[in-house]
Amino acid sequence: MTDQLTESKPAPAPERHGHARQSLVLPLVLPIAIMLIIGLVLFGFSRVLLSVSARAATLVALIVAASIMAVATFVASRSRLSNASLFSMVGVIAGIAMLAGGVAIVAIGTGEATGPEPLHVSLAAPEGAAADGYAQTTLQVEADRPTALDFDNQDPGVPHNVVVFGEDPAANPQATSLFTGAIITGPLRTTYEMPPLQAGKYFFHCEVHPTTMTGTIESGTAAGGIPVVAEGLQFDTKELDFPAGQPVTISFENKDAGTLHNIAIYNDASKSTTLFQGEQFPGVATKTYAIGPLEAGTYYFQCDVHTTMNGTVVVAAGGGGAGAGPSGGPSASPSG
Repeated sequence: MTDQLTESKPAPAPERHGHARQSLVLPLVLPIAIMLIIGLVLFGFSRVLLSVSARAATLVALIVAASIMAVATFVASRSRLSNASLFSMVGVIAGIAMLAGGVAIVAIGTGEATGPEPLHVSLAAPEGAAADGYAQTTLQVEADRPTALDFDNQDPGVPHNVVVFGEDPAANPQATSLFTGAIITGPLRTTYEMPPLQAGKYFFHCEVHPTTMTGTIESGTAAGGIPVVAEGLQFDTKELDFPAGQPVTISFENKDAGTLHNIAIYNDASKSTTLFQGEQFPGVATKTYAIGPLEAGTYYFQCDVHTTMNGTVVVAAGGGGAGAGPSGGPSASPSG
């Protein structure tokens, strides 16, 4: 009897346990896998859109949207929908997105700027500018090149700005402005992105104090500029020589990779008055500084990031004391 009961007992079915485990794991793994794939597709698609111009990004988005509708319609029309069909749909859409992005880059191009780098020019409104005017009354820019006007309002609690005209607004009150910078209240700095100006003479004033804060802009062909090099946390010169009463340009080459440098000119080592302050930028790169006319005298220049990089500016009739360019040895010890 015992033997009969033993023989009639059904054998265990291990495949059922395996099927049960698969039934529990698959609903968890499948959504995660789908989300990962969708995330990768979206990330890649975003890289495509960010690397092309606005027109190209719009074109790519429209193509991908149309492809999603077409592929989804095709998949939905099938009598049987499987996981493989869903994965195929995602793969097809991803391929179309990448292909459309490549075609758009070739046909339209990326969104990277291809024009010339802006020329940085500095202009300051010192304390009392409302009555005494800007620190610089003449600016020099390059014709047909955009200008980054670094405006320093040093006048506490007083609003100032810069408005550029094609003709003297003092002579013609109806003169049309070519550029109007935002009004800022000092002490505060801002950079105005001015459009390129054709060769010629232009005028500017403060919108808030148009009769006392005035000046002119001379737009002409670039003249190379005085070369200055920063390398190893040192300038290659201790002296800059400028002609009196004339605008000059400095071609400043920063050879210290990844290190910020600039050139700023002050009345003396006390730095109580800023005469020019060039944009700080990391190497390896070169920028052109346009500096307005300075009266004859001796001034102080430095790198604002590493103040031990400093020297003297000699302004005199004929171009300074030691010639029309950098001279002398390296600056003080390389630290800062």
